[in-house]
Amino acid sequence: MIYKRKNIIIPIILFFITGGVLYATQQHKEPTGLVVHQIAHLMFIFAMAFLMVTIKKTVGTRVAGWRNLYWAAFFFMLWNILAWLVHGIQEYIPRSAYTGSSYWSVYLTTEEQIGLRVIFYIGKILGPILNVVPFFFLYKSLKSFAKISL
Repeated sequence: MIYKRKNIIIPIILFFITGGVLYATQQHKEPTGLVVHQIAHLMFIFAMAFLMVTIKKTVGTRVAGWRNLYWAAFFFMLWNILAWLVHGIQEYIPRSAYTGSSYWSVYLTTEEQIGLRVIFYIGKILGPILNVVPFFFLYKSLKSFAKISL
């Protein structure tokens, strides 16, 4: 079935009209939650590295779809490495360093361990930006494969 733009209008309207609480995360008591989360990042890193090696060895990167999928895997791997490092650094920053009363206004003091906190801050800023790049390449890859299959 061919995608039609007008089919998306109703879900978007419903999204804004029926806003409510979303329960999209599951919290675990420490340290189990962090350990499982970090293992998931490592598994994702190795999966993307495996995908990159497989693409290089089997089909190569001459075809645009495979080339874009290769770069999507590379940037997903890069993002996961950054996220894994930032989560690890966060464990070395004491809980007393965070101030603020709500979820959206938490501040990080810079009294001690300033180098570690600066790296953490830069990593937290780069994470979401770096996470957009692989989705761009994934989109281009899927678009290219869709053109080939039609």
